[in-house]
Amino acid sequence: MRNLLIIGAGNAGESIAREILAHRQDRYHIVGFLDDDEHKKSCCNHPILGKIDAAREVVFRYEVEEVLIAIPSASRQTMRRIFQSLAYTPVQIKVIPGLLEIIEGSVSLNNIRQIEPVDLLGREEVTLAPEQLRPFYEEKCVTVTGGGGSIGSEIVRQLLALPLREVIAIGRGENSLYELLQSIRDNRLRYTIADVRDEDLIMYTMQTLKPDIIFHAAAHKHVPFMEEFPHEALINNILGTWNVFQAARASGASRFIMISTDKAVRPTSIMGASKRLAEKLVLSAGKENNISTSVVRFGNVLGSRGSVLPLFMRQIQSGGPVTITHPEMKRYFMSIREAARLVIQSAAVQEGDIHILDMGEPLSILEMAKTLIALSGRRPDDIEIVFTGLRPGEKLNEELAEDPASLKPSQFPKLLFTKEPHLWTPEERQRFLEETKTVARTYNGEKIRAFIKYWLPEYQGGS
Repeated sequence: MRNLLIIGAGNAGESIAREILAHRQDRYHIVGFLDDDEHKKSCCNHPILGKIDAAREVVFRYEVEEVLIAIPSASRQTMRRIFQSLAYTPVQIKVIPGLLEIIEGSVSLNNIRQIEPVDLLGREEVTLAPEQLRPFYEEKCVTVTGGGGSIGSEIVRQLLALPLREVIAIGRGENSLYELLQSIRDNRLRYTIADVRDEDLIMYTMQTLKPDIIFHAAAHKHVPFMEEFPHEALINNILGTWNVFQAARASGASRFIMISTDKAVRPTSIMGASKRLAEKLVLSAGKENNISTSVVRFGNVLGSRGSVLPLFMRQIQSGGPVTITHPEMKRYFMSIREAARLVIQSAAVQEGDIHILDMGEPLSILEMAKTLIALSGRRPDDIEIVFTGLRPGEKLNEELAEDPASLKPSQFPKLLFTKEPHLWTPEERQRFLEETKTVARTYNGEKIRAFIKYWLPEYQGGS
């Protein structure tokens, strides 16, 4: 029998305690609860042993082996306090689902899970707001490029909660599409294999499918790789985006949404610069054609491919070292589900050209690494932290908008918008496209960087 401490004596904590007492008395001994409400003295006939900050003391006094965090609406600050109070204690930490998961399901022992990196963000997720979105999406056909990727596949999953006619996942990787199809059982989901770089195939695909709305998520996103192979960023992120936009326009789509990144703001990397140039390209073209076009920017998404925190977890489990590029690096983070929901909401926002996801305050990468080490039960000296230096194209701090003062709130919480400050003329756009095709095929990094600097003077990348 394991000694269990429950943090949170609200409805969720009480529900879990009652289920344990009814069905798992032979597995758990509840030593008590922690809760910041001073008026609460007991819960389910078990004592409130103190406030959250007393966790460390209570763990050792009562020889606690397992801690359950039962606060489904805990903010980032509250979760941080809990993690700090449990740092370097020899306990197994588990959590109940977040508030949205409870609304969509139920709280029970069956869905208690191990703590994950996403829990460091707190539980401040947004709902999909299906009733607000229903008039916009009802009976629509929606396609998602990069549909097998981490962001694209989550957009597909969330879209299927809406009254759509069908969702079509477009991807170039058969394995990722196969995995998506295995995880979803909905006859409204279709798929096709196509590469956004193949202009003719993308045009044929869109004209065959005739989607109403297109989410363009396919892109190269790995900063160091694009520094090494800059031609790939131009071919995939710029020309590939243009292929999808042209096909969307020709097939009669009414809405085109490009998924972008905070790295497009005053970019220091080839990847960020390629996304910013793609933004300018499609936004300027969208103004001259009968298709509503917008860009959605957000920062790092936990759970996406290449996310740093799963890497930290693997490094900790193998005994270290944990590698961080710089002790002062900070990043914006958001859960993959929240990012997908906000992207879907952005399509229904009529104002602005660039939609920004409000990702809260940026987090210190070093502090997140230390927290993960502490929550693994290791001492500070057990896992070495090694600073490897900024990689080519990396920033210490990211931005979400060139002019934060220009951001305005939309009808959806956490979703802001602004206007593109400078749109290209048709002549500029045509010249840019011709030059992009020419310089990309040189495969010459120096020439590509000079080209980017000409078209994007704010680009701060190396030569």
